[in-house]
Amino acid sequence: MKYVFTIAITIFLFASVCSGQVDTINATNHSLQISKLKEGTTRYLVYFTDSLFNLKGSSDIWERTTRFISKNNSPFVKFDWKWFHHDSLRAYISNVCDAKTLAPVFHKAVYPGSGIIAYDFRDHYMIPSDTVANNAVIKKQKLSLNIPVLSWEQDLETYPLLPIKKVGQKFDIAFFDPNEKAPSYHRYEVIGKENLQLNQDAQVNCWLLKIDYSNTSYAIFWLTEKSKEVIKMKEYFNGNYRFKVKLY
Repeated sequence: MKYVFTIAITIFLFASVCSGQVDTINATNHSLQISKLKEGTTRYLVYFTDSLFNLKGSSDIWERTTRFISKNNSPFVKFDWKWFHHDSLRAYISNVCDAKTLAPVFHKAVYPGSGIIAYDFRDHYMIPSDTVANNAVIKKQKLSLNIPVLSWEQDLETYPLLPIKKVGQKFDIAFFDPNEKAPSYHRYEVIGKENLQLNQDAQVNCWLLKIDYSNTSYAIFWLTEKSKEVIKMKEYFNGNYRFKVKLY
């Protein structure tokens, strides 16, 4: 009887540990399903509302393009993000990543009227690029990357590569933005599934992926069940919402 009781406790503890398991996602452990990465251009409408969902300010258009390229006979992924505000280009961001791991290799951000920021990634460091003219950060010190980072600016293209299988899964993702002071992992959780109504004729079954930025701010992403393409985001902070909705 004691033996059976011990086995039961062991199974219970094992189940408890498994239920709280967190999958680590970074640029070296090959946890991303890179083969699912697709070339193409996607556009999102980005807009703000107040807590009652009344529109605030003007809306933006994000145009995001993924391409497979080759340099020195090595495969890479090139990501371009054009951010349009009113009739003007507010920012143009370009990233080059390793095709097998999505580890960043090069980052360049052009802000018309404000300047250019460019970095190289090599030997576990982010280094101001000396190959880009008028680089505003050329005098900055190189930054040590103590974890194998992924580009946070490519988050919408990275979520479809997550090995999502069930509600309750948690992921610590090594997303990094070049404006951050140091790299770290960011916790995401699959909090549910939902039939997202597109119109009177169509709805899409989606995974709901959430990140809590703090106790009072968060973002939820709607990923289509099969392809995990991001078709909607709702972000809450400072009493306001920001939405991203895919345009068709």
